[in-house]
Amino acid sequence: MNDLIRRQGRSAVSRMSDAGPGMGHAGHHPGRSGDALAVSGRSPALGASMVKRKGDAMPLYLSRFSYTPETWARLIGHPEDRAKAAQAYIESVGGKLHGFWYGFGSHDGYNLWEAPDNVSMAAVALAISGGGALSSFETTVLLTVDETIAALRQAERIHYRAPGA
Repeated sequence: MNDLIRRQGRSAVSRMSDAGPGMGHAGHHPGRSGDALAVSGRSPALGASMVKRKGDAMPLYLSRFSYTPETWARLIGHPEDRAKAAQAYIESVGGKLHGFWYGFGSHDGYNLWEAPDNVSMAAVALAISGGGALSSFETTVLLTVDETIAALRQAERIHYRAPGA
């Protein structure tokens, strides 16, 4: 799926090291509803699959980000719930923030977004990445189980040949 984002500008979107979707506290779920994550297929806006999603659900995206040391220093001096900012960013393109978390490891934080299409999500990622608060920002399009099964069925019809074979 990273190839799909790369074709949609992932190299400009995901690895830009400049902005932050914002900070919130672990487990913050703005606007989360029980049905919001119950999706069973892909929106035609994403292209490859015509599997339908339940209701009006849009494609889901997982973002991983890391703050710069300067951003952490500013937040230590002035703590704030940056999930509210992240929510405003995605809502400005007709999307929804399903979750905002911090974690230990290779990334400082994670967001689960719903956006109308790749272009809308790329716009949010570009706006965030242009702000200077992040050292990294990566976004992955998430597939439902139904989408993955459809992809597996389609992959069976592709006759791959290994390089040099």
